Amino acid sequence: MKKLTLVILLMMVFPFSALGEIKEGDCRLKEGSFFDKDVFTVQLGDKIKGTCKFFIDEFFGKKIINANIEITNTADKPMSCQYYVAFFDKEGNLIGCAGQGTFDEEGLAAGESTQLGSCLIPLPAGFHEKVIKYKVAFYESDKQIGK
Repeated sequence: MKKLTLVILLMMVFPFSALGEIKEGDCRLKEGSFFDKDVFTVQLGDKIKGTCKFFIDEFFGKKIINANIEITNTADKPMSCQYYVAFFDKEGNLIGCAGQGTFDEEGLAAGESTQLGSCLIPLPAGFHEKVIKYKVAFYESDKQIGK
């Protein structure tokens, strides 16, 4: 009972600060776009809701894995987040990875949405098709992450 009381007290004194979520699993990537409904999708987040869509695309003449994430701040205050994604082959070797997050001190305003659009992974020919697993880490906080 004393431990439960202490946890409740700490939650009242130190309100929400940071949450982290990790998801992983099997995936097969196909050619597509962010607007396609049938590309591989992962949902993340507690206060900042994120939708990751993973697909093979072309960007300025380069074949890439597009791993961007659309985020919406559902909290009643500004929030910050950091998103990391990695792709692996059947032996567990890293094929490629990317990361991005909110970068200013204010974070994402309450009720606002945006796309973290720099998670583009150019790979040599033949490597896109080797991807069979993904792993995502997503951190959100009412403070700027990293400070």
